[in-house]
Amino acid sequence: MGFPAAKKNALIDFRNLASNLSIALPVTLALALGLKLIYPSKPCLCSPRMSLYFISLFLIGPTLIVNGVLKSFWGRPRPVSVIDFGGMWPFHEAWVIADHGWLNRSFSSGEAATVACLLPLTLFVPRPWRVQVVTLVGVLVAATSLNRIAFGAHFLSDVTISICLMLVISVVLHRVFFVTHAAALSDEVLEQRLTVIGLDWAGRRAALRARTGRMVADGVNALARVGHAQLRSARAVAATAASFIATRRDVGRRMPLTPR
Repeated sequence: MGFPAAKKNALIDFRNLASNLSIALPVTLALALGLKLIYPSKPCLCSPRMSLYFISLFLIGPTLIVNGVLKSFWGRPRPVSVIDFGGMWPFHEAWVIADHGWLNRSFSSGEAATVACLLPLTLFVPRPWRVQVVTLVGVLVAATSLNRIAFGAHFLSDVTISICLMLVISVVLHRVFFVTHAAALSDEVLEQRLTVIGLDWAGRRAALRARTGRMVADGVNALARVGHAQLRSARAVAATAASFIATRRDVGRRMPLTPR
């Protein structure tokens, strides 16, 4: 009983590699948009429409639907935790709502959903490369899904449903970005909007820096005035003390000595 593959270092390394490759795409695209906002006069490093398409796909698919909704309400136990494989929980069919703890949610597969979001990359590469890209990404998706099954983390239905959900969401988003709202979400329009937003933010940052500089300058001047006032007071006290000492010395000189 059990899942010995979960202890294989090579499979563990492959899981980490697949996860990092999947997350690298939206992070890179988000950084590209962030650089555009920081440097609004420069063109985007990547297509703004493609960037927003993939960022929306990752946010809506794996983040919101799979990990935010399905794993929150469908407490299907993982294979490693069911009685048939030496665990303590009964087996549940897919889509059956159960409650077996937050750390034991099998439905559906978040990692399969995340790596499946790479499949639409085929639509954005040159046509002569599409067969090679879809083959490579397809192998990666299949290998990641089988790896999760071999680890006892998910059932076949978990990974299959996740992949199908991501494909449906990718098709819907593609229609929104490239068909129904193609004009409003074109690269040219998005580039202009990002430039306007970036310039507005740059103006706000400059105004904030100016206000901060004025506040710092006012604070320094106030401290300097207080210091000067304290220095003048110290000088006045020192002058008074010196005058008093000088007076006492003068009185002492003029006072005759008393005979014994």
